[in-house]
Amino acid sequence: MSKKQGFTLVELLVVLVIIGILAAVATPIYLQHTRKARAAEAVATMGLIRQAERDFRVNRNVYVAVATDNIQDSLPGPALAPATDGLEIGATPWVYQYFSNHAYTVATTGLAWNANIPAALTQGVAPVDFLIQATGTASVVCGGGTTTDCAVRATDVNVAATAYLLQMDNSGRVFVSYDNGATAAGWSAY
Repeated sequence: MSKKQGFTLVELLVVLVIIGILAAVATPIYLQHTRKARAAEAVATMGLIRQAERDFRVNRNVYVAVATDNIQDSLPGPALAPATDGLEIGATPWVYQYFSNHAYTVATTGLAWNANIPAALTQGVAPVDFLIQATGTASVVCGGGTTTDCAVRATDVNVAATAYLLQMDNSGRVFVSYDNGATAAGWSAY
């Protein structure tokens, strides 16, 4: 007579517990990496804006302030005449993944980091020369007739309670919040 072999209930439970522990450890790490990957698009665009501001300063001895929804007006694109203010950023895609052109602003006066950024992060140093901000809640979602200057997955960064907010100055310091800048705990250095 042959004996049937298989897994006992205890062995199956041990395997399930191990899988549960691995999932509990891996999930937060995965979520953190996906959040940072979404923010990377904004950081890259902010880097282009930062370089354009520096170039403009060399040529005209002044930085350009850009209001919400006007970053595209300051950029030459395939269907636009050259920018009247001269601020030029290399290739500017018309459709983004997460942050549309509407999400970016540049302040040149009254510079101050978001009030909720902990002093330990900023080390008490104010923004230098200008402050670029990417606001997830201002990112325009593609759809409903909007097919240019929009973000395909803007809803991943613009839901009010978990909206992304990033700030960068001329020195290249970047701070990011995944809670729309509402709490000090939500801010981190990028």
